[in-house]
Amino acid sequence: MTSTTDTTQHPDVSEISELTEGLLSPSRTAEVGRHVDDCALCGDVRSALEGIRELLGTLPAPVRMPEDVANRIDAALAAEADVSRETEAAAEQRQVAGKQEARGREAENRAAQSNVADRPSGHPRAVGGPGRQSSRRRRRIVLGTALGAAAVGMSVLMLQMVQTSQNSAGSKAADMGVSSSKAGVSAFSGSPLSQRVHSLLSNAEASSPKHPNAEKQAPSVDVQSTPEDKSPAASASGTPLRAPVTSVPACVQLGTGREAAPLAVEEGAYEDTNAFLVVLPHETDATLVQAYVIDASCVRTDPAGRGDLLLTHAYPRP
Repeated sequence: MTSTTDTTQHPDVSEISELTEGLLSPSRTAEVGRHVDDCALCGDVRSALEGIRELLGTLPAPVRMPEDVANRIDAALAAEADVSRETEAAAEQRQVAGKQEARGREAENRAAQSNVADRPSGHPRAVGGPGRQSSRRRRRIVLGTALGAAAVGMSVLMLQMVQTSQNSAGSKAADMGVSSSKAGVSAFSGSPLSQRVHSLLSNAEASSPKHPNAEKQAPSVDVQSTPEDKSPAASASGTPLRAPVTSVPACVQLGTGREAAPLAVEEGAYEDTNAFLVVLPHETDATLVQAYVIDASCVRTDPAGRGDLLLTHAYPRP
C-alpha cells in the first residue's frame, strides 16, 4: 500500500486499521508505528480500532441455516433456472420461425417478380389469377353502387308522393271544407251550414246603416277593412267588409289561422260539439266568403290555446 505519511500529514485511518491487523509491510509498519506512538490523535484512532476489533471478536458465531430452508431455496433456484432455459428456448424457436417465414415471403416475392418479368408485354393475366379476383371485386362494387342509387331514388320518389298527397289534402281541406261524415258536413245548430252563413250575413247587412251615397263615400267607423281587402279581387268587388256584432274569442280567431276581421260570428253546436261559426272574407275571391267551424272548448281552458278547426267551407257572398 502506498504511504500517505510524511512530516506534515497523518496516516489514513485505513492504514492505522491495517497496522492493528498486521497487514502492512515491515518497513511501512515501522514507519506508521513510530508516527502513531508519537501522535496522540493517531494513537486514539488506533485505540478505537482495537476496541472495535475486540468487540467483534466477542460476537457469537453465525447460526447455520436449517437444512429444509436451504433445500427449498435450492429447489426454487433450480426451477427458476429451468424456466429461464425454457423461455430462452421458446424465444429461439420464435426467432427461427420468423426467419423461416421471412425467407418464405422473400421466395414468393422473387417468384412473383420472375413471373412478371417472364410474361410478355400486353398479355393479360391468367383466368384464375389475381386479375379475375379484381374483376369480381369491381363487379360487386358496381352492383352495390347501382342498388344503393336505386334505393335512394325510390326513397326520394316516395317522399315526394307523400308530400304531394299531404299538400293536396291540405288544399282541399282549406277550399272545400273538412268533415268527418258527409251527412253532417253542413249542419250547424240544427240547420245547414250554408243557410246559417247566408242568414248571418243577411242579418249583418240589414242591421248596418245605409247611406244614399254609400258607393261614393269612404266606409264609416263601424266598417273594418282586413288584410285581404288589399288583394285585387277584394278591391274589384267594391263591397265593404262589415264588422261583426259579436266579439270573437282570441283562441277561436287563432283556430281560423287568419287575422282578418270576421263578417259574422255565432256560437252553436256542430256534431254534438260546442263550436263557433266564424265567417271571414275569402282570401282570393271577393264574391265568396269562407266559413270556419272552431271547437269552443279552448275558451274554457286556462291558458287558452288554439281552437281546433272542425270544418271550413267557401260559400257565395249574398
